[in-house]
Amino acid sequence: MAEDVVKEQEQVESSFIENESEGLETACYRKCHGQFCLTSTENHFQHEISLDYSPFQDALTNYSSTTYTKMESLLKLDHSIDRIRNLIKNKHITCVDLALFYLKRVQMTNDFYKIIIELNPHLLTEAQQLDKEFNENQINNKLLFGCVAGIKGNISIRDMYNDAGCLILGRTNLSEWAYSVTENAPSGFSAVGGQCLHPDDIHEDVSGSSSGSAAGIKLNLFTFSIGTETQGSLLSPAMNVRNVCTLKPSLGTWPNQDIIPVNYDQDTCGPMTRNIKDVELLHKIASGIKTNAEDDSRSLRVGYLGQSQDGIVLLQTLSALLPSTTLIDLNKDLSLVSPMTNVMNTANLCDVTFLDFLCYALARDVPLYLSSHASSYSHQTLASIIEWNKSHPQYIPYGQSLFIRAIESPITQEMYDKYKQTLQEAFEKFTDLLKSKYSLDCLITIGNDDYFSCTTACGIPRANLTLDYYIPDHKQINIVVAGFSINDDLVILRLLQRLEKANLQAGRIDTRTSFQKYIQQPIRGAYQNGCSIL
Repeated sequence: MAEDVVKEQEQVESSFIENESEGLETACYRKCHGQFCLTSTENHFQHEISLDYSPFQDALTNYSSTTYTKMESLLKLDHSIDRIRNLIKNKHITCVDLALFYLKRVQMTNDFYKIIIELNPHLLTEAQQLDKEFNENQINNKLLFGCVAGIKGNISIRDMYNDAGCLILGRTNLSEWAYSVTENAPSGFSAVGGQCLHPDDIHEDVSGSSSGSAAGIKLNLFTFSIGTETQGSLLSPAMNVRNVCTLKPSLGTWPNQDIIPVNYDQDTCGPMTRNIKDVELLHKIASGIKTNAEDDSRSLRVGYLGQSQDGIVLLQTLSALLPSTTLIDLNKDLSLVSPMTNVMNTANLCDVTFLDFLCYALARDVPLYLSSHASSYSHQTLASIIEWNKSHPQYIPYGQSLFIRAIESPITQEMYDKYKQTLQEAFEKFTDLLKSKYSLDCLITIGNDDYFSCTTACGIPRANLTLDYYIPDHKQINIVVAGFSINDDLVILRLLQRLEKANLQAGRIDTRTSFQKYIQQPIRGAYQNGCSIL
């Protein structure tokens, strides 16, 4: 009998180990061992907290497959804000219909993908109230009327964005404490929510820390979501999941006082959507910009960098369809190498690493947050949280190395300020060179790396877009646009809107054919719609 048990256990372990050696399932299984199970059909962390469907049980039980199919047909894979509002406005669906549809989607997918960690128990009641209030004026005045949002689990969501008529589905899963507890955990893992998985392939890294906010967009669990970023936590999962658009707003344009902090000097909320138009609308609502302002049709000069030949050719192909836009290839300008290196490796210019910088802020800002929310938490210091974790190690299977590093940090406020100042000066020197030499308005990087995530400490905005091409099979590549100054948000979003429309207008682009065309017919800057490449 004992031998049978051992043999059965070996078979269970081998089913994980035989999977791809660097696959997510192997890493999680090694670290969490018996506490964690991930197969093609099951994803479970022993201590995760199951979702509470009891407030919606009757409604979900009575929700028929016919109703679900009808909703799917009406949405037609278009969950944009405009589409949702038009369906409600024209009385094709109600707010309750939409809320129930998303709840059903959560019920169907969340046990495996672990996108949502907590449901809003008042969702259907609030949807019913919106339906009672429904009229033409409400639709026109409340720009998110009936839309359903997922909010990252480190954000306080009481009354958040409800002035715009938005319904909150619940909280989305995230890398534990926005990936500031330890460097050893996989992205998207939290003790409460378990392991958030990539919607397309569980072997792929979903990235983080706004993992659930990005993956939930891909799985159609809400109309839009709100994530947070300290350094890369919005753009990285949006890029890894693909076909998710996001904006890391200029620091201070979105409120950050209700984010559980990593670094108040960098932390910000930001939107995640399926298109750039929705990103811009949410940014305007959150930052108080008039939403009826005229579109910015001004000319833009944009530099681009990237190591992907296909990405560069794709961008060149789309240039013919971009109005009032000049694209400038910076890849061969060797004078940019040194100033760009200084931006991305600030530690070379001072004695502080990024982790030192991060950990100092963590130890400084967490107590500030806890003291201002004393009625909600039993801890007042990071040291107290560390001691609690030591007493409950089952909830931190990957350890808490960054927490410990934070309270033991030898960094002073003066050293912290020096790092920040050095980075800001390096970035300013780099952008001044770009502006003086090429008169640029912003910068595009091509590929699946967010080269300028380090500039989050400078407060400047960044946003992303996934572009489609063929070689000959369907491929996708990410581009990131970085502003040069705080409040360049609308500049970079306007550029991305132009690129998004051009990618749709161009249809199927085979970069092999396009590449041959450009070899035979060099670009001379004589494109329609006023766009050129220099």
